[in-house]
Amino acid sequence: MIRRSTALVAALFTGLATATVPIAAQAAEAPSACAPRLSASVNEALTERFGTYGDTAGRWTGADSAYSVPLPDGSTAWIYSDTFLGEVDANGGRPLDSPFIHNSIIVDDGGTLTTYTGGTASAPESLAKVAGADESQQWYWFGDATVEGDALQVMLLEFVKTGSGVFDFKFVGNAVASFDVADMSLTSITELPESAVNWGSAIYEDPEDGYTYVFGVEDLQAQKFAHLSRVPTGSLTTADWEYFAAGEWQGDPNASTSILEGVSNEFSVSRFQGRFTLVTGDATEALSAKIVMYRGDDIAGPYTGKTVLYETPETGGNIFTYNAKAHPNLGDDDRLLVTYNVNSFEGDDLYADAHIYRPRYIDVEF
Repeated sequence: MIRRSTALVAALFTGLATATVPIAAQAAEAPSACAPRLSASVNEALTERFGTYGDTAGRWTGADSAYSVPLPDGSTAWIYSDTFLGEVDANGGRPLDSPFIHNSIIVDDGGTLTTYTGGTASAPESLAKVAGADESQQWYWFGDATVEGDALQVMLLEFVKTGSGVFDFKFVGNAVASFDVADMSLTSITELPESAVNWGSAIYEDPEDGYTYVFGVEDLQAQKFAHLSRVPTGSLTTADWEYFAAGEWQGDPNASTSILEGVSNEFSVSRFQGRFTLVTGDATEALSAKIVMYRGDDIAGPYTGKTVLYETPETGGNIFTYNAKAHPNLGDDDRLLVTYNVNSFEGDDLYADAHIYRPRYIDVEF
């Protein structure tokens, strides 16, 4: 299984059909009378906004990951990992010399989009880079993020290249990047304790108990397990973290134990309709088209009632989809906005059609 794209394998955002697609709720356990009734449809506003921007702005032409974080001024920061920059040509493709970086941010201020990268406009670089490293060999991908004071805190996952193949890379560490919310300039990178878990798959701030909960993934390729940690809210980089281990909170990151099997490397956890709601791509199936939801009464689970929210129509042939998540800040009491990434196993596809490497935006109505 693949975490996400590299320079030759990225993800997409095309204009999807706008008709509502009813999706029957499907539970992993026996059918229940309380299974939710839902339907899913393309969010036309975001699809049009980012599609037009990618095609015409001459700046950002697509990216994957796509976490969203509300900023203090009311705008929204979209957090991306692998990113194509430059222009889309007259045929809707990307020039072969299109700039490619490993992380970026777009701020959506009332429909006006601004892309932030490192480097310069003519020579863009990733916003966060591993100090002293050749970025073709060692880089950061972004995880989920939160705002503390005037800083946007973004989880970092460090990877190194292990061979010449597109998927020859491995995870080596976690960190937190701090950005000034005024201009998205990088102010610091804080290393986290060594751990086998990819921390930053999802972040949930609990207003009742005063903790920020950070979810992570133990990625065993064919199997992926969700883990849970916490830190007092407002102190992501300054306080000691605790890790959920078989029902107890411990200070040793290597003691962390799984709370759910079958999540993708990126997912979301939010409080929705009175319960903790985890939305993820279905990693219990290889290259699954299913986006599923689990629910629980406690932040640590158990998460049960597996329900299919949507099946991605792009999946098949060279195309696969991944890293679905909900964005509670952009939904409401009866609707979850869900994004997912699309990719091709054929790198040439991503240059022939720029619309292949952009997130999708789906409204799931309950």
